[in-house]
Amino acid sequence: MINDVEKILVYSDYSINKSLQILDEGAKGILLVIDNDKKLIGTITDGDIRRAILKGISLDENIEKIMHKNPIKVRQGTPREEAKDILIKNAIKELPIIDENDRVTDMITINDILLPNGKENFVIIMAGGLGTRLQNLTKELPKPMLKVGNDPILQHIINNFKQYGYNKILLSVNYKSQIIENYFQDGFAHGVKINYIKEAKRLGTAGGIRLAESYVNSSFFVINGDVFTNLNVENMMEFHKKNNFHITIGTRRHSFQIPYGVIDTLKDKVITVKEKPIMDYLINAGVYCLKPDVIELIPKDEYFEITDLINICIKEGLRVGSYEIKEYWIDIGRIEDYNKVNQDVYKFMYEDEIGDSCDK
Repeated sequence: MINDVEKILVYSDYSINKSLQILDEGAKGILLVIDNDKKLIGTITDGDIRRAILKGISLDENIEKIMHKNPIKVRQGTPREEAKDILIKNAIKELPIIDENDRVTDMITINDILLPNGKENFVIIMAGGLGTRLQNLTKELPKPMLKVGNDPILQHIINNFKQYGYNKILLSVNYKSQIIENYFQDGFAHGVKINYIKEAKRLGTAGGIRLAESYVNSSFFVINGDVFTNLNVENMMEFHKKNNFHITIGTRRHSFQIPYGVIDTLKDKVITVKEKPIMDYLINAGVYCLKPDVIELIPKDEYFEITDLINICIKEGLRVGSYEIKEYWIDIGRIEDYNKVNQDVYKFMYEDEIGDSCDK
C-alpha cells in the first residue's frame, strides 16, 4: 500500500508536461487518472510519456490522449492472494484499489505482495547532503552513492537494516536525487520497499523528517546517509522502546590524547599537571530512534538540525537517551574516512578481519 495516494492522482485534462512533473514528485512511476467525480478512468506510466515524446506528441496535449483507459483494478477488501494473481497474470507492477463508487482509495504494488511485510518501523535515511568535504568525489555523485567495496554506501545502510527485518525505507533526497532514484527505484530489486521524501530545498538533518509524518505511526529510525556501520539495529530499537525514550541517540566513544602537559590552576596557583592526558567523550554517531510525536516539534519547510530537535526535547522535559554503539562505525565525512572504510572493507572481504575501532 502507499501513503498519500492523492500525490499520484491527475485529471484527464492535465497536460502531459504537468503530469510529468507530478510523476516525478510522486516517484511511483505511475499516475492514476480520475474524472471530475474522482472516479478512476485511466493510468499513465513513465513509459507512456517516453513513448509519447518519441512519437512527437506535444507536451501541451492532454494526458487523455495517451492514457490507458479501463485500467485493471480491484475493490477494497480484495484478498491479498487474489490481488497477487491479478498482478502476476497481467504482468503489471501496480494495482489501483477503488471503493464501491469507483473512487481511488489506495494502490497495491508487486513490491507489497512479493516482499515480506517486515517490521512496522520505518527507516529514514537522510541522503540529501552535498558532501562538499569530499571535494571532487561528489561533483558527479551524491555522497551516499559513493562506493564502499563494490556497493554504494546507501546499499550497505539498507542491507544492514534489512537483515533485521526493517524493510520499509524512506529516502530523504535533494542533491542529484535522480541518481539515487534511478539506482534504487522502488526497492524491489534490493528486497525492500522504498519511498522518496523530496526536499525542494535543503532542510538539514531534521527538516526532512517533517516530510515523513504521513508515513510513520510508530517509533522509527533516522540515519545519516554517510554512516557506515554494522550496528545491531534491533537491539537499539528494543533499548529505545524499553526505556520509553522520545529520542534515542546512537553514540560512539571517542578518545584523543592531548600532545602536551595540561595544567590545572586556581587563579595563579598550579593545582595539578597531567602529562599528555587522554580525553574521553561520547559523540553523536548519526543514528537515532524517535517516537512519531516528536515530529510536531520540527518546523515546516525550514532548515532544521537534529541537534536542535534534541535540545528542544530536553528543554521540554522529554526523555532523551544514549545508546552506545560498540560495533564497527565510521562517519564518512572526509576523504581520509572514505579511504579508511574502503581499506577496512577490503580487509574484511579478503582477509576475513575488520577492525572494531574506527574513531577518528
